[in-house]
Amino acid sequence: MRASGKLTRRAVAVTLCLALLVSMLAFTMAVNAAETDVADTSADTYYLWGENTNSPNFNGTTPTGTFTYDSSKGYYYYDLTGSSGDYCFVVSKISNSADYAVKTPAVQKIASAGSYYLSAGNYHGFNCIHLWNPSGDAIRISFASETAGLTAVKAGTEAATTAPTSAPATQKPTSGGGTTPTTAPTPTPTQGGSTTGKSYVYCENEAGWSSVTAYMWNSGTDSNKSWPGAAMTNIGGNIWRYELPKSYANIIFSNNGQSQTTDLTFPGAGYIYNNSTKEWDIYDTSPLQVSLFTTDMESPQYNGVGITLSALAQGQGTVYYKFSYTLGSSTVTLSDYSTANQVQWIPNAAGTYTLNYEFRDAAGNTNKRTKSFTIEDGLSSVAPYIKTVSPSSGEIQNGKAVSVKVNAGGGITGTNLLFYKYTVKNASGSIVNVPYYTLKNTYSFTPTSTGAYSLTVDVQGSDNKTVERTYNFTSVGTITPTQAPETQAPQQPTQAPTQPATQKPTEKPVPTQPATVEPTEAQTPVLYGDADDDGVVTIFDATWIQRYDAGFPLSNPLNMLNADVDGNGTVNIFDATWIQRYDAGLITKFPAEQ
Repeated sequence: MRASGKLTRRAVAVTLCLALLVSMLAFTMAVNAAETDVADTSADTYYLWGENTNSPNFNGTTPTGTFTYDSSKGYYYYDLTGSSGDYCFVVSKISNSADYAVKTPAVQKIASAGSYYLSAGNYHGFNCIHLWNPSGDAIRISFASETAGLTAVKAGTEAATTAPTSAPATQKPTSGGGTTPTTAPTPTPTQGGSTTGKSYVYCENEAGWSSVTAYMWNSGTDSNKSWPGAAMTNIGGNIWRYELPKSYANIIFSNNGQSQTTDLTFPGAGYIYNNSTKEWDIYDTSPLQVSLFTTDMESPQYNGVGITLSALAQGQGTVYYKFSYTLGSSTVTLSDYSTANQVQWIPNAAGTYTLNYEFRDAAGNTNKRTKSFTIEDGLSSVAPYIKTVSPSSGEIQNGKAVSVKVNAGGGITGTNLLFYKYTVKNASGSIVNVPYYTLKNTYSFTPTSTGAYSLTVDVQGSDNKTVERTYNFTSVGTITPTQAPETQAPQQPTQAPTQPATQKPTEKPVPTQPATVEPTEAQTPVLYGDADDDGVVTIFDATWIQRYDAGFPLSNPLNMLNADVDGNGTVNIFDATWIQRYDAGLITKFPAEQ
């Protein structure tokens, strides 16, 4: 019994030691697991939607995968495999909608590492990230937050364990054209240029040709090669590229001489032609994406005509715009870098001008567009033309007379007289005056109700040739005070201004007169998207909302009912995005109309 008791006590002791050892091992494993566990249920969930194509269609598909949050490193990551060549994807916070990705700032960022790079782009209306991965390696895509930017590195490398902060400025490709895919792109001039100083033309082979050739010529004896031309190089996906040996005026793309385009006028290096849609565009993968650069009147026009230049771009932080024109060797600035994205240009001399649209964002990214515009001398013009109308838009006060002055030219025939006719319509579209021709170039009318008004001006010469233009106004109870827009460039172009003149207030300013009131039978019905209340839905309505959201003063109040296109009771940058998609033809109805 005594021996048995000793054995029992020894067995108990051994059992206790083993239990303690197991407990310690379990504790150690638990600690190690906690140190290496990358899951964090408190982190947001992001979804990757991607297609190994240069023409993605994310609608109706399912996410490629889910980003994992590494709590020990402080970043989200996803290891993407099988992505050789071009790969387009968007990042979404909603598992059943890739459309939401346009609201995710992360898709606007770019980064590069090794032989892979990400660049913001727009493919067939989708705001995508373009991934170039020529070797087909497993890629780790990571970002610390929506605003930190994305990084792409080879999965499993040491660099993949480094939490990304922001995309290095020295590694951002500013254009997709001519980028050597096996090396990290370096900054270059904008709009479809080359990182090697070479010039290229591109073809987006959406028609599915087996090969693409480019036949270019200036004359019957001056061509790049005998028909069917030079073979183009596939640089990934549907994109084919040809290095230009010199400048040519014309080009034909063909399937090695079989299916072919018509004789095309070559717009210049850095442009891409879609052989399915038959449209030219700038091949641009810059982090500062230009979505609009235009004039409100088509070329040609006459000297003295007021022409409005407008631009719109999306970049990292605030975007600044500069407008200028070049005639001969002289360049004149119309508006230096500022947040104002419109300027009026009144040319005084005839000639062929180059209009320059320059863009810069708070991160120092730049881009540029140019537009040729011809101005003719109107001193001997038989056809009449309208130079300027003042005022030509904005707020007018209900019950108070508005005096309009028209400056016109031309009509140099017969008696050389110009006749003017004024037609005023109220918010319901009814004519509220008696239109007739007169020799007076001034006219006054008094709005009798609030809402949208339009003034149509007809100018007729003595031979009955007529020009007509319509100008839109908003009748309000109290005119909103206006301020001059910021006109100075930021002191440090590579950083956001520390204290902009038009800094966004902490809270939306409360106007003295409500921007809109609940519509009644006598008022304008809701026209979703018409934020600036001019009676039509255009890209300028998106700009109006962006300026409102940034706290900038508006020359006429925002129509809150029209602007709330997603129907959530508030007006913000998301409503502007919906309007951009509507203007681009990606949607035909707004969420508020569903």
